[in-house]
Amino acid sequence: METQKPTFVQALKGGAIAGVIAAGANNIWSLIANALGAIIPPGFVVPVTMSSIFPLIIGSIIFFALMKYSPKGKTIWLAVCVVFTLLSFFPVFTTPQLPDGTVLDSTFPILAGPMHAISGFLAIWAIPKFSK
Repeated sequence: METQKPTFVQALKGGAIAGVIAAGANNIWSLIANALGAIIPPGFVVPVTMSSIFPLIIGSIIFFALMKYSPKGKTIWLAVCVVFTLLSFFPVFTTPQLPDGTVLDSTFPILAGPMHAISGFLAIWAIPKFSK
């Protein structure tokens, strides 16, 4: 049973580490997805990297608050992560184009779906692990 709660800086560190791991894993997945036939939109690396790092850093702040102010912080964290991860899949399957106007093809879910799963898993596992 965990007796020590993370400090704000420790939680940010955990989020940053989780974000960097997610960015690396998601960029590697984009290469694998491309090899499987998914079409990568132009300039995809930067948005993938930023969208992998920043949400996990923001998530680490939420994790810190839950751990500090709730006796069931870890359970609530798990539930919040699962719900947000599941909700994040909605635009993967329903968005016809990117914000810059790039029209998405039928291979986009193959590309983006696993990225959402990777980031969700790392929020659940890596933020608590690296916030110690």
